[in-house]
Order: sequence, then structure tokens, then C-alpha cells
Amino acid sequence: MDSKARVLLVGVALLCVACPPSPPPDKPPPPPAVTVPKPTAVTVPPDAVVGVATFHEHHCIRRQVGSVSCWGKNTYGQVGNGTRELSPELVAAAGIDAALQVATGRDFSCAVVQGGTVVCWGNNEDGQLGDGAGVKPGALSLAPVQVEKLSNVRHISLGEYHACAVDGGGQVSCWGNGADGQIGSAEERAFGRARRIEGLGDVAQVASGASHVCAQRSNGTVKCWGRNTEGQLGKDVSGSRPKPVRVSGVSDAVQIASGHKHSCALHEDGRVSCWGDNSAKQLGPEATDDPLRRTPVTVPGLSDVEAIAAGGRHSCARLASGAVRCWGDNTRGQLNGTEGAAQAEPVEASLAKGATALSLGAAQSCAALPNGTAVCWGATPMSIR
Repeated sequence: MDSKARVLLVGVALLCVACPPSPPPDKPPPPPAVTVPKPTAVTVPPDAVVGVATFHEHHCIRRQVGSVSCWGKNTYGQVGNGTRELSPELVAAAGIDAALQVATGRDFSCAVVQGGTVVCWGNNEDGQLGDGAGVKPGALSLAPVQVEKLSNVRHISLGEYHACAVDGGGQVSCWGNGADGQIGSAEERAFGRARRIEGLGDVAQVASGASHVCAQRSNGTVKCWGRNTEGQLGKDVSGSRPKPVRVSGVSDAVQIASGHKHSCALHEDGRVSCWGDNSAKQLGPEATDDPLRRTPVTVPGLSDVEAIAAGGRHSCARLASGAVRCWGDNTRGQLNGTEGAAQAEPVEASLAKGATALSLGAAQSCAALPNGTAVCWGATPMSIR
């Protein structure tokens, strides 16, 4: 071998010494490292909005700390700030700092507070504050008063001029206007103290319409009572009923919602069915040509629904994906913020995506959002922080 060849081999050997060892044939090289981005955290402030309530022309929110704030029409003091002046801005409802739930009627408001008692404020001409001092012209309260004969309450629902509550034992009591039997009596137009609804027990939730009430029982059945001129009791019977009647064909309800003259049920399998008034297509596509339905009809195109709400003449559903879809009256933009014709087919309400709570009023919709804020759209748009 000549000297030139020896130099070449030495150079190759030095290069090989510097190279990393080759992996064995039976062990593939490790995959390249992948950097996974961290999810963006949503900071929810201590005073986050966790509940919303709207019915007619005033609205309320509940914050995580237990306070309640309201805004809107205040003719009877229903906003709760001790005055009767219109409040376009959010104001604190005086004296409430431990609320577990807030609800609104036409011109009064109520809250369940820690300990299971209920306080109400606003119009009391039909006894809707439940303190025994109403049922007379001009009766009202600018400050919260306690509903008598109620304890251990876990849920309330307000109608136009009446209210109902479910206690820890699954019993329902109602008070206020009873002209259509919505407080369980055919004899009295109004009652200023809570009275038990007979023949009804094991109730998980109540939902009040303008003049009717529905109750979802723990076994999945639903019973309704009160006004029935638009079929809002969900049974093929005519006339108002002061005693609860079972809604036809519903045996697996996990939630109910009542609008002005219609109601809906969320079924265990994620479907939604509705009944009653359909003057603005609030029962969905299957009932488009019917002015009312006395028995439930399924709303097609909805699946994996997790929560429902009903308003004046519209309805909404929140899906497992976080999307919110609404149908029915849209003359004030209550479906998705843009005014238009009534829609039988559910349309997406992009303002409410991911909503943690929904409440629908006469011509508006409100939602509490995951970041602790809230938004309303329709007749009275509002953004709450």
C-alpha cells in the first residue's frame, strides 16, 4: 500500500470515530420531541355571573358570591334598589348577599337564600310576594320580604303573577294569582301565602308559564296544571285545571321549561319535545302548521341536548358541544340577535356559545357565560361583567 492510500484510510478512521454509534437493527431511533401547547386558562373572577333571570321588562343576575343585581322597568320596585325609577343600568338588589337562585316574574322578583328561605320584592297586588300582606290594590314592597310558611326550598319558578317552590322533600307550594288554577285552587283568584299543591310529590323541578305550571318528578314523568286554552298542560283535555294532570308520553324527563303559553321537556336521551301554543313556531318544525299542540311533539334536528329554556314565544337548547340553538318568535332578534321572521328550525345563537345558564323572557334571551360574564340579546340587549 502506498503512502497516499495510508493517509486516506487514516482520515476515514478519524471521521468514523467522531460519528455517533448506529442504533441496533431491532431498536428504531426515538421519535422527535413534540411540544404540546398549554391550554389557555379562563380566569373566572370571584364575582362571576352564575345565574340569569328574565321574564318581561326587568332582568336579574346572581353572582358567585351570592349577591343579586337587576335592571330594567321598576314601576313596583321589582329591581330591588329601594326606588320605583327605571334602571337601565345594573343595580344591586338591597339586602341580598347569600342567594342560591334568583327568578323574575312580570313585575316582581324572588330569590332562594342560604338556609332555604325565599324572599321576594316588587308588585304584591295578587299576593305574589307571599308575605300575607298583598292581594289588594297598590300593594308592593321596595325591599325583599320573606315568603311565609316556606322552608328548606331548593328551587323556585315565577310566572306572570304567581310563584311556585319545591322543598327538600319534593313537595310543591305556590302563591299569588290563581285565576286559572295555577296555585292549585279553583275557588280563589289570588292567595297571599304559599299553599301546598295536593296530589303531587317527589318533584325535582317546577317551571312556571304565564298562568300554568309544570312539575318534573324524579321518576321522569311530568305533571302540569293551570291555564289550558292553548294546550299548555300537555294532555288532550280542554279547560283549565287546578289539579295536576300528567303530560302524555313523557316518562324520561330530566328537565322542563315553560314559556308564556308553552312548555318543553328534555328527555334522558338528549331529545327535546314541546307542547302548547305554537303561534310563533316555538314548538319546532314538526308542528309548523298547527296553532297549538295539546300533546308533546319532538323537535327534530336536536340531539345531545344538555339544557333547555322557554320564553314568551321562543325556545332554546344548549347542546353538549356548547352550542345554543333557538327557535320560534324572532321579531326582536331573540333567537340570535338579528331581527327576522319566526323560525321553526333551530338556529344557532352564537352569543350564547358555552352558556352555563339560560333564561328567556317575553322578547329577549340571556345567558351566563363560562368566563363569568353574561349577555342578553333581543328586545333588551345587555353585556354584563
